Amino acid sequence: MRLTPRHISFARLADLAEGRLSPEEEAEARAHLADCTSCSAQAAQLGHLAALMRADTSEDAPAELVASVVRMFRARKTQEEQPGLLRRLVAALTFDSSSLQPAFGVRSGQAAPARQMLFSAGDLDVDLRLAPGGEGWTVSGQVLGPCKGGEAELLDAEGSTAARATLNELCEFTLLPPAADGTYALRLRLDDAEVEIPELSLKA
Repeated sequence: MRLTPRHISFARLADLAEGRLSPEEEAEARAHLADCTSCSAQAAQLGHLAALMRADTSEDAPAELVASVVRMFRARKTQEEQPGLLRRLVAALTFDSSSLQPAFGVRSGQAAPARQMLFSAGDLDVDLRLAPGGEGWTVSGQVLGPCKGGEAELLDAEGSTAARATLNELCEFTLLPPAADGTYALRLRLDDAEVEIPELSLKA
């Protein structure tokens, strides 16, 4: 009874295809291939691949060109990892409730209603509420649009901070402390944008 011969290793088949075996080793390998269809098929594939590689006349790219391409992709990756440039936007007034005529006058002694103002700045809108009180003006609002939080700051005529607040998860804010009568600038610092309302008049 004839036992099935052991298969030839891949490395030895590759040596056969490349002609690196001695005459005795090559004769032994080819005798095995005559009886083993599995090794014979694998040897044929390796032989075809070796023939293609020998027939390949393409040349390697110059080392300078390869280095230049590598540097280009590294620079592109570095630029993508850097945070985007901060956008500086000046908001434009699009709505002011003070321009509307009330249906009924405010009764004596009754607090004046809060003033609503809506500003637009690129893809962002700022809904602002100005409420007068005994201690001054309470400035509150909400950033509408792509907002992930930030800080709101009220600046007086000298550029000093008069009030500030952190935006909550809904991008709402209430500036504290209440501000006295005057003209201010409201600045909103967001993740990738800084929105400014340059002239915000707080007057009774």
